[in-house]
Amino acid sequence: MRHQSYFTITLWVAVLALLFGTALFAGQIDAYSLTGIYDVDGITYLQGNTTSGDLVQLILAGGNGQIDEPDTLGNVTGDDVLLGTSHIGYGFPFNPNEGKFSTTFTNDLLVSGAVVYVRAWNVAAVTSSNDAYGDSELYTLNSDFEENDFGTWSCVDLNSTPVEMTSFKVSTKSGVTVLEWTTQTETDNLGFYVYRSKYKTGKRERLNSKIIPGAINSEVRHDYEFADRKIESQTEYYYWIADISVNGSAIFHGPQKIVTAAKPDQYKLDQNFPNPFNPTTTIQYALKDDGFVSLQIFNIRGQLVRNLVNSNQFSGEHAIMWDGMSDNGMHVASGIYFFRIKVNDYVETRKMSLMK
Repeated sequence: MRHQSYFTITLWVAVLALLFGTALFAGQIDAYSLTGIYDVDGITYLQGNTTSGDLVQLILAGGNGQIDEPDTLGNVTGDDVLLGTSHIGYGFPFNPNEGKFSTTFTNDLLVSGAVVYVRAWNVAAVTSSNDAYGDSELYTLNSDFEENDFGTWSCVDLNSTPVEMTSFKVSTKSGVTVLEWTTQTETDNLGFYVYRSKYKTGKRERLNSKIIPGAINSEVRHDYEFADRKIESQTEYYYWIADISVNGSAIFHGPQKIVTAAKPDQYKLDQNFPNPFNPTTTIQYALKDDGFVSLQIFNIRGQLVRNLVNSNQFSGEHAIMWDGMSDNGMHVASGIYFFRIKVNDYVETRKMSLMK
């Protein structure tokens, strides 16, 4: 009876396969982006509607498990395989122009272990190398029936030559996050914009209204830096660098994630180090709030020797070096000196010794 039941089931499976073909055994993935895909400017979403819109492709990363760049007509290259197409706006009838889509793809190659990704274009049909595209991150199927939110990414110009960025790092201290990046070569690079988000797939905020000038065309190393002071204390942020070509297209680098340091909860003036000193010493101080900072050096007679700081500064930790020189450029004599800070309602004075 047991063998007969097995035979009956097998026979029915064979009959269904003949009736419906291989589609009976095809795998399936519900692919979507709930946060939206950006155009080349990194701000504008791809456009769509319920029946047509910017092109979306589901692609199998072939045997090498890597993404191969498309040709100028949008065709997959290398060992990648096109599994199906859809468009921006499909599945989102009430907000089709927000770069979102939701499509169920069915294909024999959608089996457990397959590595896939989504490629989106800023046109409904690729016609020339002037069209722009962007690829999601790779996703590995865990079963023959899957669903995955491919998140958010940005399109790039097919004609763009990316800036060769050899390093991109983010560091933080109280009150500031510092981005540092290095390029080895630059081609038609107008400059850089910095973007930030609290979420890896969230909407990105551009931090600099004025572009950070690039080298245009260069084959030598260039180092860049940007300080983000408009941050929340002990908060997770994601940062991107977008290099902007002379034709206006953008290519994004990143993200880099960091958790910001705690903001000072009080004003503070530390003792200089080293002390006694010769010929230089460093003075560190912390600002609870933004304010106009005055940091001055006086001799033992109370006479002003040097204005070290006389400017508005952001909250956070700061440091400045004194080289033992007066405001008129003269070396001061050995002896006792006082340094005083004034900012908002905070005033503090400390003593230091210069020994030659």
